[in-house]
Amino acid sequence: MTSELSFEEVTVRYGRSTAVDAVTLRVPAGRVLGLVGESGSGKSTLARAAVGLVPPTGGRILLDGRPVPARGRPRPVQMVFQDPYSSLDPRMTIGETVAEAMPPGVSRPRRRAEVARLLELVHLDPARAGAYPGQLSGGQRQRVALARAIAGRPRVVIADEITSALDVSIQGAILNLVRELQRELGLSILFISHNLAVVRYVADQVAIMLRGRIVERGPADQVLTAPSHEYTRALLDAVPGHRLTARSNP
Repeated sequence: MTSELSFEEVTVRYGRSTAVDAVTLRVPAGRVLGLVGESGSGKSTLARAAVGLVPPTGGRILLDGRPVPARGRPRPVQMVFQDPYSSLDPRMTIGETVAEAMPPGVSRPRRRAEVARLLELVHLDPARAGAYPGQLSGGQRQRVALARAIAGRPRVVIADEITSALDVSIQGAILNLVRELQRELGLSILFISHNLAVVRYVADQVAIMLRGRIVERGPADQVLTAPSHEYTRALLDAVPGHRLTARSNP
C-alpha cells in the first residue's frame, strides 16, 4: 500500500533560527519527488520532521490526509540516511538488522525467509545475512539500509542524500536500485539530494529548496528544462553538460 505524504505550512525552528519556513509540499502516492537544495537549505530537517526525529514548530505533516502517527511500530514513513555505516548497528548482523524492522508477530522461520527475500530484492546474496556491517562495502551497506527500510512495509520512504557518501562508481548502481524498487513495490519516495544530476534520474517531480523555503516545484522535465527561479538556473548551470532531461542516465 502506498500513500501520499503532505507537508502543510511546516515550520521547524531551533531557538531563533528557522531551518524550515512554512513549507507546503506533496509526495504523490506511488511517485518519486526529488527535493533539491544546497547544504543547510533545510531539506534534511524537513525529512527528519516527517519521521518524528524533529518536532515541527508549526504546520502539519499528513499521510493520506491524516497526521503521521507519532508512535507505533513499524513506522509508516521510513528513512534511509546518508551514511550507511553510522546508521547500521555494528554489533548486529545484517540479517538481524533487517529482521528488527519487520512488523511484530512474525515467526522466526518466516523472518528468516523474509530476510532472504529482501536481501535478494536489493541484490545482496542471502548468504551474507550473517555478516556484520564492517564486513561490507559502502554500497552493500546502503543496500542493507534500503532493505531495512522496506522491511517495515512502509507507505512512504525518504531517501536522504543516500548516494553522496558513496564512490561515484557505486552511485549509479544505487540509483538504479532505487528506480527498480520504486517500480516493483510502487513506493512513494521523497528523494533528497544537493545534486540535480542525481535527482533527474529517479524523480517524477522536483522541488527546489532555498533557505528553508520551496522556491520552485513541478514535473521534473519542466523544472529541468525551463526553470523559473534564478536559484534553479544556478543549480542547473553547475551541472556538467547542463542539458538535463528527466530520467536520463546519470
